[in-house]
Amino acid sequence: MTAGQTPRRAGRGAEGWEAKTLRALAYPANIVLGGLAATLLAIPVVTALPAAVALARALHAWRVDGDDAVFTNTFREFGATWRRTLPTGAVTAGAGALLLVDALFLVSRLGTPDAGFAVLAAAAALPVAVVLVLAFLAIPVAAARHRDADAATWRREAARLVVLQPVRSAVVLVLSTGLVATCMLLPTMLPFLAFSVPGYLALATWQTEGGASDGGPQEPTE
Repeated sequence: MTAGQTPRRAGRGAEGWEAKTLRALAYPANIVLGGLAATLLAIPVVTALPAAVALARALHAWRVDGDDAVFTNTFREFGATWRRTLPTGAVTAGAGALLLVDALFLVSRLGTPDAGFAVLAAAAALPVAVVLVLAFLAIPVAAARHRDADAATWRREAARLVVLQPVRSAVVLVLSTGLVATCMLLPTMLPFLAFSVPGYLALATWQTEGGASDGGPQEPTE
């Protein structure tokens, strides 16, 4: 009997090694492909936040249930959630556009006698930019945790995450902005990592407290 059991143990060991190798390879593949899917969905700009929400839900299903079809799940989740996220996405896109125009104007004034005013105006705009970035990171996490909730619930949950976990929020903010800045220096990385790595980092950081999890992807009711 012992001789008969040995091949089965070896077979299980070989299968386990192959499974671990595939899981290890799935991490970079899903991060890159998920980021690419979100980038494609975000091309109209106003859909940037809806794309981030869809990607977060796909990444959440991968982390919780092992559903590694992140690329296709991102498109499916976008179809299931865009009606709820598009109004908030339009607001965040508009606010981001205003901040960008303001930043470009202030940079153009740095070499003029109005440089002091430009610095003060930039300092005043910085908190708005921080709030906008945190909203862009936290709302997708809330949407992944509370799959069937409405957009207002997602916004409240996002605010709760940021307020109740200030240290984690600061970590996510610093690392995410640093990564995006790095991607801008290496533009070829931007379509693949700008959405996925901050999204994965936000999920892994904010979801470690509270234990809230709503399982894998489902078709929510609109």
